[in-house]
Amino acid sequence: MTEEGKARKRGRQAKEEQPQKSFKVLVVDDDQEIGYMFQRLLGGPQTTVTIARDGYEALEMIKSEPYNLIFLDVRLPGMDGVQTLEEIKKLSPDSIVVMMSGYSVEEEIKRAMALGAQDFIAKPFEDIDEIMTIEEVARYLSLHELTVRRLARDGEIPAFKIGRQWRVKKALLDRWIEREAMRNVQERPSQERKEKA
Repeated sequence: MTEEGKARKRGRQAKEEQPQKSFKVLVVDDDQEIGYMFQRLLGGPQTTVTIARDGYEALEMIKSEPYNLIFLDVRLPGMDGVQTLEEIKKLSPDSIVVMMSGYSVEEEIKRAMALGAQDFIAKPFEDIDEIMTIEEVARYLSLHELTVRRLARDGEIPAFKIGRQWRVKKALLDRWIEREAMRNVQERPSQERKEKA
């Protein structure tokens, strides 16, 4: 075998030995069974699912390590989900946060979306595929974070510009990117006013 062939083989072995980047999910819910359900559903070799029982515990966890995807209950003891979301976005603005609730919480959801939540799912979970799709889209966005941010910043929304071959429910990806673009458009004038002042 030539030196070049040996070098290629060593490079392939090094790549195979490198652990794949772990995808970290945090479930914030005072019902422990919900957390266990997410662990059974999403946990695996490349996905770590951690459970927090309230907003305070979640914030402590986020201070020590970033999470790619956070499922956050609206009704929590002590600090509610919307207040927790506000603090999460200060600590970890790139985390994708999906709100969840078994109650009628329209006003709270509107506030959460304005603060940067990406989506809302209702409990009890009737469509487990919806959770799996959310996890897939969040994983995709975390892998292609810079491209998505640039597209959102520039107002270029269509998902086909990010990855045609990626098979997810395109409507969810489009909706998330559109929300991100709208937030950026709304934030731009306030940033420009601050710079002029």
